[in-house]
Amino acid sequence: MKIELHKDKPIGKVLFIVEGTKTEPYILKKLFTQIFDYQISTKLRGKNYKQYNSKTDPNSRVYVVNTQESNIRYIQKDDGYLNSLFEELIEKYDFDIDNAAIYYIFDRDDRSNTDSAFLSDLLNKLVNSRDNPDYDRQGMLLLSYPAIESFTLSCFQGNVFSLGFETGQKLKTYLGSQAVNHQNIDDASLQHAVSEMLDALGIINGCKYDLDNLSECNLDVFRYEESQKERNGVYLCMSLFIICLLDLGLIELT
Repeated sequence: MKIELHKDKPIGKVLFIVEGTKTEPYILKKLFTQIFDYQISTKLRGKNYKQYNSKTDPNSRVYVVNTQESNIRYIQKDDGYLNSLFEELIEKYDFDIDNAAIYYIFDRDDRSNTDSAFLSDLLNKLVNSRDNPDYDRQGMLLLSYPAIESFTLSCFQGNVFSLGFETGQKLKTYLGSQAVNHQNIDDASLQHAVSEMLDALGIINGCKYDLDNLSECNLDVFRYEESQKERNGVYLCMSLFIICLLDLGLIELT
């Protein structure tokens, strides 16, 4: 299998809704300005609007925003804070939300996102970045187990799915002990992360995923990870973050 990066592909309007104000925005900025050459704008909790890698390309615009608090419940469709952010993007920055690809990037750390039934329900509804027939907002929910740092680790180490961590904080401590830093992500390490995710999916469900409807894959991974947590007290290290780059056509498997 060959993993190809498409760096000049028009991707349209793309919105990332993330829970953190540091790690997730930094990873997205790193990817979309230094590996893929796009403009990216951020509007984060307690911070002003910022734009990076300023380019004039009406066919590719990437925005990153936060939920009101670092909790997945705040992505509900009737959340006033998020709806106000959407209105600001539409009215102030001429960003067409209705025709954007939306990705929700969250952690499955049961210390912060505690309601597994709520998570399971969202994974069954937020299944397509541009259209969800059973939900009145588009968007694809992509979880990392137990945290987004699983993506970072998968860029630099092999067989990371064999590693288990009780919480995202313990995973962060492990990254520090291994001198693993998302600042060092490059083309080769991103391709390595793709292989690591596919290896983990191969173990979980025979590497089945459907970019038009991610519900089956998402729920397969969620149930597998929840069973690991129940039996062994840890989540196995994996992230589905890479799916958004596959969905946008920025990564192609041949």
